[in-house]
Amino acid sequence: MKTILQKFGVLIIFLALLGSTVIVFDSRERICFRLRAGYTTDKYNGTSRDKPAADITSQSCPALYEVTRFLVPDGPKSLRFSRDGKFVVVNCLYAHQMVLIDSSTYQLVKTIPLPDEPVECGIMPDDRKAWVSLYNTKRILEIDLSNGRILRSVRVGAIPKVVEVSPDGRWVYVANWASGTVSVIDAGTGVRVKDVQVGNVPRGICFTHDGKYAYVAVMGGNTLARVDVAQGHKVVAHLLVGRNPRHVIITVDDAFAYVSNNKLGRITKLNLLSGQIVAQASVGQNPRTIALALNASTLFVCNYASNTLGVVNTVTMREVATYPTLCHPIGVTVSPNGREVWVSSYRTSTVQVFTQRKK
Repeated sequence: MKTILQKFGVLIIFLALLGSTVIVFDSRERICFRLRAGYTTDKYNGTSRDKPAADITSQSCPALYEVTRFLVPDGPKSLRFSRDGKFVVVNCLYAHQMVLIDSSTYQLVKTIPLPDEPVECGIMPDDRKAWVSLYNTKRILEIDLSNGRILRSVRVGAIPKVVEVSPDGRWVYVANWASGTVSVIDAGTGVRVKDVQVGNVPRGICFTHDGKYAYVAVMGGNTLARVDVAQGHKVVAHLLVGRNPRHVIITVDDAFAYVSNNKLGRITKLNLLSGQIVAQASVGQNPRTIALALNASTLFVCNYASNTLGVVNTVTMREVATYPTLCHPIGVTVSPNGREVWVSSYRTSTVQVFTQRKK
């Protein structure tokens, strides 16, 4: 049992048998996950119909129901829906693999071996290729998703993290965590054309939907760097968003940005026209990746140290519900039709799928 549990990266203090539930604690005596009697899951195709109750503080949010959960290779650091919604790409850090999951069957359909630890990826507009960052080797790879072939390898800065593709598919931006830069790659030629100095520990990147600007979360500071794409990929402003910004997303009308402030336990709403903070929502501990619902009235957040998926009403800027996840939720993505929310838990190598309607 100890060997099995060590696979999940959890330092076990003890197991508490409470009725039909086994509760696993980590070294800081936080509940990492619960194993319910009768719950089984086979690798890649196991499912669960257990629907955990949410802590709902308001009815002004969609009710979520867990429809399945399944194991993936070790360390699912991030995951992302294809633009057509047919598959989800999961980047499995410790396994050195990228896997593709069929979003309708929840089956693993492709495993792509990689030479290093994949962190994040950006998918091209036609869904045929993806660019993935490699943690240790200062490189990103262009991957053909149809056959798993590595098409190109491009040298970037130290510890590349988030990768974003511009809406027109022309540019690939890479946040170099330990270099304080964003590498700009011409997606057509595979040439790195510029390294943009943005500040200490850049991580999150998001393009405006018109492609004119990119915003970079400077995690070692308290700003978003606004990069003018058309004017030579130049930083034209630093917008205050609160300490330790990790991830950034933008509304479809390019009016607002939402930022997860990791150490503060907050989500910040920023007016992109005025550059001013509109409001901040208190959420769980160490909010990491965030995603917007289709109508942008709801935001989903991985509360990493709280082991919950938080739901934030973006009008009132309140966390109105939390849903239990397995240990250390790290990645979240919403289906293009808005019906499903997928969450990857880092330590348990598990993906949970929630829906906003009963099945």
